[in-house]
Amino acid sequence: MTERGKFIVLEGIDGSSKATQFKLLEQRLKSLKKKLITADFPRYYESKWGQLVGRFLTGEFGKLDEVSPYLAVLPYMIDQYTWSRDIGAPWLKKGGWVLSNRYFTSNVHQIAKLNTASQKKYRDWLWPAGYEELGLLKPNLVIFIDTMPEIARKLNLRKGNRAYTKRKKRDIAENHWEHQKAAYREYKKAVKTFSWWVAVEGVKTAKGDYSLQIHQSIWELVKKRLL
Repeated sequence: MTERGKFIVLEGIDGSSKATQFKLLEQRLKSLKKKLITADFPRYYESKWGQLVGRFLTGEFGKLDEVSPYLAVLPYMIDQYTWSRDIGAPWLKKGGWVLSNRYFTSNVHQIAKLNTASQKKYRDWLWPAGYEELGLLKPNLVIFIDTMPEIARKLNLRKGNRAYTKRKKRDIAENHWEHQKAAYREYKKAVKTFSWWVAVEGVKTAKGDYSLQIHQSIWELVKKRLL
């Protein structure tokens, strides 16, 4: 009987160095001859639902805090669901590994939009709606790259134009400083709540290069938990 594969997700606020760490971990896993596929959410260019997320993030349907998180989350979730159903689940069943840059776990950003009094109700709805009702794959390991918001903001300013932003430097979530700080707090809460979420220290200053140091921490964690 084929052993089920492993599913790793990298998380963090915008500008936390996810993309760099994603590439380094991908190279490391391939060097071990792991049967690996990668994913990157939202799937702005591969999925109709991901395209809808891109339109939302350009402000086409309103400002970030004008659309209810209960509605805003739906295209994200359906994008994740169709990938989970058609690609992720069959691959893991065959014993393959999956490495994803963001996933359903990124919907902590939706929780962060709400005031404190409303957040628990939303959490209690969100996670069962995805994992239980939609049957989304649950990752074996979620790695939160803990880069402080003040540093991530400086790093985020270095990003180039991306097609989905329609030549703008940043989307409406990246541009919303208070939202990024709220999302950071929610990521920290998730690490304390779920046993499969683990934080690693992120970028310490915007001037230094900490990529290999962070990667080594991530790799030690992967070895301990999954290998």
